[in-house]
Amino acid sequence: MTLRRTAFFMATIAIAALFSGCGFHLRGEAQLPPGMERVYVDSSDPFGPLKRNLEKALERSGAKIETKSGDGIAEVKLGAVSLAPVVRSVSVNARVNEFTMLYHVELSITDASGKVLLPKQVVEKSRIFTFDQTQAIGTGAEQDEIKKEMERDMVQVVLRKVESVERKAKT
Repeated sequence: MTLRRTAFFMATIAIAALFSGCGFHLRGEAQLPPGMERVYVDSSDPFGPLKRNLEKALERSGAKIETKSGDGIAEVKLGAVSLAPVVRSVSVNARVNEFTMLYHVELSITDASGKVLLPKQVVEKSRIFTFDQTQAIGTGAEQDEIKKEMERDMVQVVLRKVESVERKAKT
């Protein structure tokens, strides 16, 4: 029993050494560009989960979230936010077999001085799932879980866009 634990411990150390040697590290929180210490998030869905979760993520990255836009405040604008199922295929009985969940956001970013860091662009994510008539209750729960995952993913996409603005400005 002790030999197994020792072998497991040694294997764990070896794997950790391999990962550290190759430069692998966890991504961590987004590094915000200068001029984004104070941020206002403007969304077409002001009470939606994307705005709320993005504000929390920006706070974790060191930004102070403001309730209004103004001088000295950067702005992340989330226009045309929508998350909707789109029918992909229908059976011979005219019943839906497959959906695509499509998350659509129009994103633009300005810094505290009013300079446009990221002009308006469309960001979309999609997930395909099948609809089983015999599992209708489970499919609703699956759809809810897919929506939650897509909301988390979209927050990460927007954060990476914010983070990449600084790299683009340097080049």
